[in-house]
Amino acid sequence: MTNKWKYIALMAAAFPATAAFAQSGDAGRKAVELERYEEAKSIYKKQLGDRKADNAYFALGNIYLNTQKLDSAAFYFNQGIAQNRKSAINYVGLGKIEMERGNMPKAQEHFEQALKYSKSKDAFVLTMLAESYLSQGENGATKAIEYSKKAVERDTKNPLTYLVMGDAYLLQKNGGEAMTAYDRAIQLDDTFAKVYLRKGQLYTSSRNYNEAEAAFTKAIEINPNYAPAYRDLGELYYFAGQYDRALSTFQKYVDMAEDTPETRAKYASFLFLTKNYDKALTEAEQVLQKQPDNTTMNRLRAYSYLELNQPEKALEAIDTYMQKADPNKLIAEDYEYYGRILNKNKQPEKAIVNMEKALQMNEENVELYADLANAYAQNNQYDKAIEVYERKRKNAEPSNADYYYMGNIYMMAGEEKAAAKETAAANEFFKKADETYGKVTSTNPTYAYGHLWRARAQASQDPETTQGLAKPYYEEFIKIAGTEKDKYKRDLIEANSYLGYYFYLKGERDNAVKHWQEVKNLDPENPQAAAALNEIGKSAKRK
Repeated sequence: MTNKWKYIALMAAAFPATAAFAQSGDAGRKAVELERYEEAKSIYKKQLGDRKADNAYFALGNIYLNTQKLDSAAFYFNQGIAQNRKSAINYVGLGKIEMERGNMPKAQEHFEQALKYSKSKDAFVLTMLAESYLSQGENGATKAIEYSKKAVERDTKNPLTYLVMGDAYLLQKNGGEAMTAYDRAIQLDDTFAKVYLRKGQLYTSSRNYNEAEAAFTKAIEINPNYAPAYRDLGELYYFAGQYDRALSTFQKYVDMAEDTPETRAKYASFLFLTKNYDKALTEAEQVLQKQPDNTTMNRLRAYSYLELNQPEKALEAIDTYMQKADPNKLIAEDYEYYGRILNKNKQPEKAIVNMEKALQMNEENVELYADLANAYAQNNQYDKAIEVYERKRKNAEPSNADYYYMGNIYMMAGEEKAAAKETAAANEFFKKADETYGKVTSTNPTYAYGHLWRARAQASQDPETTQGLAKPYYEEFIKIAGTEKDKYKRDLIEANSYLGYYFYLKGERDNAVKHWQEVKNLDPENPQAAAALNEIGKSAKRK
């Protein structure tokens, strides 16, 4: 199954939005779009000696900002202002840093300075103000649209402004207006590969995969070295469940983008998503050697250890990650994985706390309810475990698997009571287990395992087998499963052993021999079958 939440958790975190850095046609901007950041830095640094180097300082600061190097970003924005105290565009940059830090009042102060020094007439400054608000997600979309419209009033022929406008509409989930803005950008510059990239992303989000593929292909046609298009085309194939094709396409992205820790981090994330967990771990470790505090790679390292069934290493890794990560930037999946890792390490109480946090953040994660219920059950909180499945009903109808796990929880509760010699309480739980399993057999009467589960629930209420409560259910199981003996071998041995013993107690020798002989046919070395047949033989001779 394609887990879309994993895409959101890993890919979105690994791929910060690539901002627009300068006017359309700028060689530095084109290098940034190709994710050739070192090349872009080299281009812009050569422009710092120019009389009007404002945009170069801003572009350099923006590159560092979008690779999470805030101190370096601030250095270049401030240098731009030092060279020109009225550098409106670099005040925009300082505002973006404060937005990243969550200090909106300070960000607004810088933006007001930018508007003051540009007299609200510079289309590029207005466009970059609009672009700044995109980092705020849907909450910033209205402001982004407002500033991009003001920019269009000053300059109707800048495709960059329409790109930003389209991105803002996309945040508002207004695909129609977003596409209109992107199409206008293409009318102004039909070689603007990034706009085709955005159109492809829009089509992907609406699951129009054919149009998305065409848009990404068009971007590659415009520039065969356009790495982001290969990246998103790989993502598209991932969404479509074509993992091999996704990985080979993403490999082209890695080959074309700069060989930086950021690129390797993206590759590691994609390896994880396509279930290449061992390779993802190797890549993540290499990135962490150069960037030990890389949030996404520390997260992915912990996730990968769990997927590789190495719970001890997973726990060590996720403890490290949770200690280093900004608490305000932890995502639901972090708590989910932490909970699952703790559960694997026999720490159900802590596991419960973290899984509950995950569901508070995303109650629609239907796959997590079973794990949470299991953690409650391991902690002997059976009522809580059943309650979890009731909560799940709000988001998804119960499946056969849900009834199976719910039945198992009742069985566990019953076995605990039986061990404590509380027979009446134990039988109540066993009856509830049978009722739960019965929901499977009523809707799926030919599902063999449903009858097997009911047989076990009934057998638990009749531990001496004197009443034969499980008899009809084991017989029905044999009837359905008997045609596929290899598939159901172990369970057919269980069913025939029960029936053989039951008929032996009832004195029905022929039926007892029939079932014990079937056990022996299934497992020639079965000691119980050999002992039972021997005892039945002795009894017959004594008579």
